[in-house]
Amino acid sequence: MNKKKVILGSCGIIFCLIGGSLFALDHFVDRKMILEQLYSNVEKQTGRKLTLTNLDIHIFPWPEIQASQITLSNMPNGKNPDFITAGHLKADLNIWSLWQKKIHFQTIELSDVKIYLERDAQGKKNWDLQSIEKPKDISAIDANKVSRRKWKWQFNNVQLLNVECWYDDAYTHKNAHLIFTQAELNQLESNKVKFNINGSHHHADFTISGRVSHFDELLENEGIVSQPVKFQVNLTQYIRKQNIGSLRVSGTLKNLVQIKGYDITLRGTILNLNDLNQLLPHANLPSIENITLSTAIKDVASDNDPVAKPQINQLQLHTGKIKADFLPADLQLTSTEIIANDLNSNVNTQITGQLYGTMFRWSGDLGSLRSLQNNFFFQTEKMLSVSGKLTSANYNLELNGNIGGNTPSLDVNLNLLKYNNYFKGIGDINAQNIKYTGKITASFPLILSFFMHMSNEDLYNIYTNGKLTSNSIKVNQFHFDNFSTNVAWKNKELALTQFQLANNVSNFKGNILYSIKQAPPTITINLKPSSFPMKWMEAYFAIANVYTGQVTIMGDFFSKGYDWQEWKNNITGKLGLLGTDGKLEAEGLKHYIGQAASTLPLKESLATQCLAVRAQINPEILYFDTLTLQTNQFALNGQGDLNIPDQKLNLHFTPDIRLAAISASAPIRVGGTLSKPYTTFDKNKNKVFSLNINALTKSVVPTNYCKDALDKARNPLGISLKK
Repeated sequence: MNKKKVILGSCGIIFCLIGGSLFALDHFVDRKMILEQLYSNVEKQTGRKLTLTNLDIHIFPWPEIQASQITLSNMPNGKNPDFITAGHLKADLNIWSLWQKKIHFQTIELSDVKIYLERDAQGKKNWDLQSIEKPKDISAIDANKVSRRKWKWQFNNVQLLNVECWYDDAYTHKNAHLIFTQAELNQLESNKVKFNINGSHHHADFTISGRVSHFDELLENEGIVSQPVKFQVNLTQYIRKQNIGSLRVSGTLKNLVQIKGYDITLRGTILNLNDLNQLLPHANLPSIENITLSTAIKDVASDNDPVAKPQINQLQLHTGKIKADFLPADLQLTSTEIIANDLNSNVNTQITGQLYGTMFRWSGDLGSLRSLQNNFFFQTEKMLSVSGKLTSANYNLELNGNIGGNTPSLDVNLNLLKYNNYFKGIGDINAQNIKYTGKITASFPLILSFFMHMSNEDLYNIYTNGKLTSNSIKVNQFHFDNFSTNVAWKNKELALTQFQLANNVSNFKGNILYSIKQAPPTITINLKPSSFPMKWMEAYFAIANVYTGQVTIMGDFFSKGYDWQEWKNNITGKLGLLGTDGKLEAEGLKHYIGQAASTLPLKESLATQCLAVRAQINPEILYFDTLTLQTNQFALNGQGDLNIPDQKLNLHFTPDIRLAAISASAPIRVGGTLSKPYTTFDKNKNKVFSLNINALTKSVVPTNYCKDALDKARNPLGISLKK
């Protein structure tokens, strides 16, 4: 027989057998039974009802199942009647699997899919699918156990086209809308499932791809699986078709629902975190440029400690410029670097930025990564270990110690090279070796998530208790080599007690209380007896040089305001000033008493027995109840006031002139301003001056005004109030 005829005949027989089998199969399949079992299984496993129409099984030209108008119902009382809808389903059918009562799809394709994710006001989620265990009907099983043996379902690949996903959260009042142009899941039969998703949201596009091993076991088990699932996910974002960042997440997972037993590595780069707000509009992400991240996180929970916090085994973060609401308005970070390569290495930090337009750099560490995690995650009293240097053109600072916790201890060394932002009314401040030793604690937990939402009220709950010292402070041209004070910040109040600022010619002592409990802030100063050259005060207030020598000043002062200028305009208080063994400068006195100086026995410089001033300070008036200047030749006693805004003088003096047995006095009034004073004589019974001749009583001792005047100056609180 001809071989060609044999081959052709054999092929013809095979084609007839296959064609006949397929024709018989089309009649063999019970579509109604398949749908009923499909509906029942889905409702039992999810608690939701599945519906579809137009279920067709095509044999020619290849085996395929098609359906349309597929819906899966929503949770009870949901906003939308449906949870998922799809316009069309198409699946490639493995024809040979039907003989084993198994429906095996090579590829399932769903198109025009709509997914409605929602959470109600009580926090219930519609994607929490609950299985329903119905009581078994024994009679039904017996009646159908032969003819209605259950079919098995199996599929390899799933492809979703034109997917829209809505998210509506009544619990947090957020919503979102995502569009997936294509989503593919491949190799679902194997232990290595692959997926690829292309999508968009608002003005942003993204792709997600990766693979997962042992995915079937993870889905079938609600608890911890024996074999960890390995996964890898790559996320790439696009804005106007420009790649703005990529993230790669890989690791293992033992529980999908509760996110347990994970060991995850995250690496990636993002051009600007703020761009992701177009992808996730409700995230309100800050503007952080050029992010490079690499971190490894592990779940260390166990049966003995089921709620253990995660463990960060590696942390590497680099960023460019940062603009965020949680940073002060005048602070801008231009670059940051945080590196800890393993659990036992130190968390090294490098930060550069600008504060009030001045560049600065921080270089230091926050202790070991292990201790940092223990403090943040495990300990009740949070403590942060910190050491490093902060430098700029204007200052440099060194920190070493612990902040927060039960046993805080912090050492700070600051060199303030030049600072005049807040104290322009005073002038430039230059200080070296400012040291702080003490404690800083916080009533709030020191956790990273907290700092993202920090407010001024939180900062006010930081408490300090320590001591400040320095051996070199310069304010304008005045240099001090001894500065010390106790520092306490608590309940929105800063207290500087036992304050001392001294050099070889001056020594300031007192207590300062600064409070921000109310607006505007207030400052209270209690000035203990302090000594300094009178020329300092004359230079600052533009007073003519009347007295040369050391003076002692004391008093209580109160003011309110946001800066030095407001403090000056709102100051109230009581002042005492005294000096002994100084010198009266004739030219300075002549500047204020003018022609009256001719009635005094003045020399160019005259030794004084005392200078005593007591005054009450109001916002506009400086009232003097004591103005005494006494020498061996004469004494001046007076009182009056100074209008502070206009610098107007209104002073009255009574001179007491003693020349051997003769004494004379001519009451003097000083008016005008500090820079342009004028003098008149106060008339006493129509006489310009009085003259007393004590020839018969040469032993009369001149009146000593110093004792009473100095006692008044040493007790400024005794001055009577003047409005």
